[in-house]
Amino acid sequence: NKLTLTMGLRYEIPGVYTERFNRQATFNPNEANPALQGVTVNGAPVMGAFDLVGTANHPETGLNPEHYGLLAPRLGVAYRLSDKTVIRTGGGVFFIPATVQFTQGPYSNPVDYYNNVEITSLNGGVTPQNTFSNPFPTGLIAPAGRNSNFQSALLGGSLGGHGDLQYENAGYTMQWNFTVQHQFPMDIALEVGYAGLRGKHLPLGYQFDQLNPQYFSQGSALNNLVANPFYGVVPTGALAQTTVKAGQLLLPYPQYLSLSDPANYDGDSTYHALQAKVEKRFKNGGTLLGAYTFSKVLADVESLTTWLDTTLGGDAGYQNYYNLRGEKSISSFDSRQRLVVSYVYDLPFGKGQRYLSSARGIADRVVAGWGINGVITFQDGFPLGFTATPNNLSAFNVGLRPNVVAGCNKTTSGSAQSRLTDWFNQACFAVPTPYTLGNEARTDPNLRGPGIANYDFAIFKRTSITERFNLEFRAEAFNLFNRVQFAPPNTVATTAANNTFGVISSQLNQPRLMQLAMRFRF
Repeated sequence: NKLTLTMGLRYEIPGVYTERFNRQATFNPNEANPALQGVTVNGAPVMGAFDLVGTANHPETGLNPEHYGLLAPRLGVAYRLSDKTVIRTGGGVFFIPATVQFTQGPYSNPVDYYNNVEITSLNGGVTPQNTFSNPFPTGLIAPAGRNSNFQSALLGGSLGGHGDLQYENAGYTMQWNFTVQHQFPMDIALEVGYAGLRGKHLPLGYQFDQLNPQYFSQGSALNNLVANPFYGVVPTGALAQTTVKAGQLLLPYPQYLSLSDPANYDGDSTYHALQAKVEKRFKNGGTLLGAYTFSKVLADVESLTTWLDTTLGGDAGYQNYYNLRGEKSISSFDSRQRLVVSYVYDLPFGKGQRYLSSARGIADRVVAGWGINGVITFQDGFPLGFTATPNNLSAFNVGLRPNVVAGCNKTTSGSAQSRLTDWFNQACFAVPTPYTLGNEARTDPNLRGPGIANYDFAIFKRTSITERFNLEFRAEAFNLFNRVQFAPPNTVATTAANNTFGVISSQLNQPRLMQLAMRFRF
């Protein structure tokens, strides 16, 4: 009568992407490219090729082999310490859906997708190559599908997000929590708990074709034009020219301009949180609820839909794929503290209520049925992610972050309004010397963007016309006090003059919005 155990075991077969006519291919980094037989780069054969599904190198018709060994145990424990106190704990393993990374779907597979890019210049804009009058002199190229020339058609492409591997890990999270609930007098309930999560094999979006840092010391020589070993073999684009940048031939897979796996299930995340909730219920109708969270998220992965889930603290991009351990930092979605207070309260006026209980007829309809509700939100800002420009290595798929000056205090003081032109100390950041990487973390551990202080409020009235017909009126105000939530500052460190580094120049939230509503119920 005090202990409750809930135990379960979930067996999952998540499914894999298939295409009706088997028009899918995966990237094999260890296979010599059959379309480049006889071609050598730096004295070695060119490695890296795509394999069509349903072939000897990829016998399955699905994009990846199915996972058949996914067991997800669950455990829940509830213990009634007393009539007023309950302890709850539990944990479990949760596998992520096979469709979580939808760019693995057939529509974006490299054999079903081709991006015809106009080659405007081969020497950084010094001289033009193709012009608006004839942007594609060799014509437009259609997706290869299962055509016999598919391997050749992919050469020279910018295959960002299209280099699916044949064998991918099954991503999952391990979640656990411990909570104590207690009921106090006056109908007040308090809940305090700890929640944790560890994400393993999360979709990462790995860039295969980044220049190895061991070559950075070559400096500007990386941009020297040298004889192109792919000339006459690559059908179009920059790699179809007689010369190519020397750094291109040092890429792991020089036959492509870029090549990334949209999934590459090697990401890692950690979440810890103190969660507290207090609730007060009113006898005459209404609830007051307060929820507070103090948390921390560490990760080397972010959103899979950056076009939809904009990182409010700036672009927390990767700099060095050869050191993913160094890319783990506070997540750009880490909101360290968040407090939300919500309330619904029926005002005690009218027949049978505490005040004006003797009202009858029209008078009762006027004073009775009123109530208020609202939501108050306070939240810390999100961490800031910094980048730097100019980036002399961008042509070789290398990101760049600034250097942080040792011993420099990056924070500034004062109200948000007083810091709009210097949200942080810009002097603490410097653009790295050419052909070197910065030492700033993927997100800064000390700097955050503006937080949230928002008030939403509504007043409503329910009027009973008859037992069958009712009328409800609502007046609602969002951002009641018209407070400004500023957007994050410019986080791009640059050597350009008159830059806006560290400057906030826009508003993130909407001004006060008020609306009236009437609802007739019958």
